[in-house]
Amino acid sequence: SLNRLLVEKLKEAIGKGNLAPGERLAESQLAASLKVGPAALREALRKLEGQGFVTFRPDNEVVVSKPSREEIEDHYAIAGALEGLAARLAVARVQPGEIERLRELHQTLKEACQERDVIRYFDVCNEFHRVIADIARNERLYRLIEQLRQELQKTRTLSLRLSQRLEPSMRDYDQILDAFIKKNPDLAATAMTRHLHNQVEFLKGEAVKGSKP
Repeated sequence: SLNRLLVEKLKEAIGKGNLAPGERLAESQLAASLKVGPAALREALRKLEGQGFVTFRPDNEVVVSKPSREEIEDHYAIAGALEGLAARLAVARVQPGEIERLRELHQTLKEACQERDVIRYFDVCNEFHRVIADIARNERLYRLIEQLRQELQKTRTLSLRLSQRLEPSMRDYDQILDAFIKKNPDLAATAMTRHLHNQVEFLKGEAVKGSKP
């Protein structure tokens, strides 16, 4: 469909740095370059907003999402506590079929890492975290994490510059999966918290850089 094609084209432009974090999108020029009408473009931008790629400002201006250093620190401090707890609970409650699901996602992450497909890598990362929160079997905790992950989507445009950190990130996921296989709740919580700490340290550095790569 046209909408899906537009969304993918805009994601690609953001992922390659052609549209940089914090950059204002001139919709008329963008629609002309993509050879689409303004309504179709606006629909695609709304979808990208839901995925964390762009932000609609109060004046209806659209910019490529770029969270502040303070927003990143606040969100990831909470994420470390909540997702560390979820990992600890999940290890204690995980079923064999659920470990297999984590293995499958881990393998997909490895493939995306090897292919340097950053967008795919972070799509699968989100699913990996969501599955762990689900395995924890705590509905209130799941809702809190899901709500927070929607906020964390705003860091996505910075995460797409993470190609040099894919291997260290992948090692974090190796340790998280290993904790589930070993049925070690403490290791799972520590590995998850460390992973999120490593992520926030990188993102804080990206947040203070100029809008162009």
